[in-house]
Amino acid sequence: MTSESRDWSNLRLSLEKPYKDTNGVPLKKLLDVSSEEEFIYEQPKSIDELLGTRLQRVFEERGNTVWDEYTPDWAENESNTPVVNDEVEEEEDEDEEDEGEQTERKKKPMNVEELAKLRTDVVPKLMQALNELMISRDVLGVYLKTALPDVPSEGITPELNILPSNALASTTVTKHPVSASVQAFNAQLAVGGKDEALRKSAAAFKTAAVSMRRALASGERYWTDAIKARNTNWSIMPAPLQYDRMTRRSTDTNAMDVCISYGLEHSPTETRANSIVWLNTEDGKGPLARSGQPYRLCVSLTIENDDGSKTVSRSSFVPKDNQDEKVEDVLEELQRETIDREIFAEIVNNVPGLILAPAWVREQTVSVEISQDVVLRLELIPEADLEPSPLAGSDPAINAICDAIYHSMRLILLRLHAYNIEFHHPSNKGKSFAMERPRPLAGVVELVLYYMFVRKIEKHLNELVEGLRKAGVEMFLRINRLGETAGELIALLAASYSADEQKKKTIGGEILLRIANLQTFRFTMQAPALLTAILAQSISVIHSMGQFDELLRHEVTRCILQRIYDLGRDKTQGPVKEAWFMDVVAGTCFSSWEGTTLRFQVSYVDNWSLKCSAELWKGKESTQKQFPFGDVLIFDWAASIVADAFDT
Repeated sequence: MTSESRDWSNLRLSLEKPYKDTNGVPLKKLLDVSSEEEFIYEQPKSIDELLGTRLQRVFEERGNTVWDEYTPDWAENESNTPVVNDEVEEEEDEDEEDEGEQTERKKKPMNVEELAKLRTDVVPKLMQALNELMISRDVLGVYLKTALPDVPSEGITPELNILPSNALASTTVTKHPVSASVQAFNAQLAVGGKDEALRKSAAAFKTAAVSMRRALASGERYWTDAIKARNTNWSIMPAPLQYDRMTRRSTDTNAMDVCISYGLEHSPTETRANSIVWLNTEDGKGPLARSGQPYRLCVSLTIENDDGSKTVSRSSFVPKDNQDEKVEDVLEELQRETIDREIFAEIVNNVPGLILAPAWVREQTVSVEISQDVVLRLELIPEADLEPSPLAGSDPAINAICDAIYHSMRLILLRLHAYNIEFHHPSNKGKSFAMERPRPLAGVVELVLYYMFVRKIEKHLNELVEGLRKAGVEMFLRINRLGETAGELIALLAASYSADEQKKKTIGGEILLRIANLQTFRFTMQAPALLTAILAQSISVIHSMGQFDELLRHEVTRCILQRIYDLGRDKTQGPVKEAWFMDVVAGTCFSSWEGTTLRFQVSYVDNWSLKCSAELWKGKESTQKQFPFGDVLIFDWAASIVADAFDT
C-alpha cells in the first residue's frame, strides 16, 4: 500500500462548527424553509446592535449595581491583601525580602468610569457635611443673638434674623395638684393590687392543700381497695419485674405495686398472663387502671317470619353506671370479659369440627345457619355499641333461650377446665383417656336445632287441638319440651355429638295427645330433630312433617269415626245395631237397613278445621247435610241425624 493511498488516514476533521464554505464565503444561519422551498436565513446584525444586546445581558444577569460593585486594582485597600504571619516572615529567606522590596506595585491612572464613580460617591457626602455645618452655624447664631442681643449676628441665614431676642428663653411650668377623686382612685388601685396579690397567694396555698389532701385520700383509697379485693378472695400479687431482670433495683422500689389477677385458675397461660390489672394511683379515674373499652359476648337468634320480616332476639344486657365504682364490681366485670373471650376462642376452635350445620367465622363473629330462616350468631361487641335489652320487636321466649345459651357456656367452660386437669394429670399419662373433650358449639347448635324442632311440632299440634275443639272434639295435649334437669342439660350440652347410637346422649322431651277421650298417643322427641310415635300396636320413627301430618290425620279420623260409630250403635236397635261399618282410609262410617243407607264422611280444611257430610238414601231419594251447622257440636249433630234417620 503506497503513501498516496494512506493520505486519507492523515486527515483530521475539526470539531469546531464550520462558519465558511469551501470558497471562503461565510455561512448564513438557516432559520426555516418556506412552503415554496425557499431558505430563510438569519438577517445580519450590526456591531452596535450586537454590543447593545451583550451589555443588556450583563445588566439582566448581574443586576444594575454591577458597576457599583466593581473595584479597580489601584483602589483596593492594602488591608485586603493577605496577611502574612510574623513567624512566616521570619522564616523567609533574606533574598526573597530584597526582591519584595525592589518590586513595587505600579498604580494605574484612573479612567473615565472610575472618575465618575468616585464623583458619585464623594459629592453626596460633601453636600451632607455642608448642610450639617450650615445648621450648626445657624444654631450658634441664634444662641449668640439670645445671649447678646446688641451684637449683630453675621453669617447666619437671613430668615433667622427676624426672630426675637428671647426666642430661646427658659419658662417654668408648675404641675397642678392632683384632685381628691383621682387620689382616692389611685389609692383604690394600689390596695386592689395588693389584694389581688394576696388572693393569688391564697389560691396557690389552697391548691397545694387540696392537692395534698387528694394525694392523702388517693393513698388511703389505694390500700382500702387492696384490702377489699383481698377480703373477697381476689388474687393479689406484687408487680412483676421488668424484662430481663432477676431482682429489683433500689430505684424501682415502690410500695404501691399491687396488681390483681382476675383470670380463672385453670385458664390457658396466655389468658392468665393478660388477666392482670393494677390498682389505680391517679385520682378520679376509678379504682383500677384498666385500658381499652369493655367487650361482651352476645348470643343472638335471627328468625325470618312467614311475611318476610325478621325477628332479632339477643341475650340480656343492662348498661351499668360507672360512677362510684367499687373495686369488687370492676373486677367482676373484667373477669366476665375474660371468660367471654375464652369462650369465644373455644367456639372458634370448634367451628371446623361442627357437623350439624354450616358455620362461618368472621371478625369477632361466629355465624351458624341453623336452617334456611334461622341464624345463630355469637359475637364479641363493645359495650358502648350495645343497645339495652330487650330489643325492639324481639321474642321474650327466644331472649330466654339466648340467655340460657350464654350462661350454659360458662358452665361448659368449667367442665372444659376439669377435662384439662384430668387430661394433664400425671397419673393419666400413657393411658387411654375415656373422657371426651367438651365441645360448647356443638351442644349449643344441637340445643337450638332441638328448640326450633319442638317449636314447629308444638305449633302444628296447637293448630290441630284448636281446630278440633272448635268442632266439639274433646282434646288433651301436654308437651314436656325438656325432660332433663339443669345439671343433666349442661352435661348433655358439654358432651360431643356422635352418630354412634351407643355413645349418643342428647336432650329430649315427650308429647301426650288424647283425642275424643278414646285413645292417647305418645310421642318422644330427641335432639336435634328426631320424633318417634309410640302407638298402640307399633312404634314408628317420623322423618318429615308430611309423614307426621299424615299420621295425625289418620289417627284423628279414626277416633272421630269410632265415636260416630259408637253413637250409631247406641241410637239404633235390633239388627240395625250390627249394621254399622267404618273405613278409616276413606274416612267414612255408614250403615244400611230396610232400604235406607246413612253415610258419614270426615274431611279437613286449612288449620285442621273439621268438616263432615252426612248422606241419607231412601230408595232413590237422597238427602245431604253438612257440618259445621251453626253452633252445634259435631257429635250432637251426628246423633241427631242418626236419630232422625232411624225414626223415619
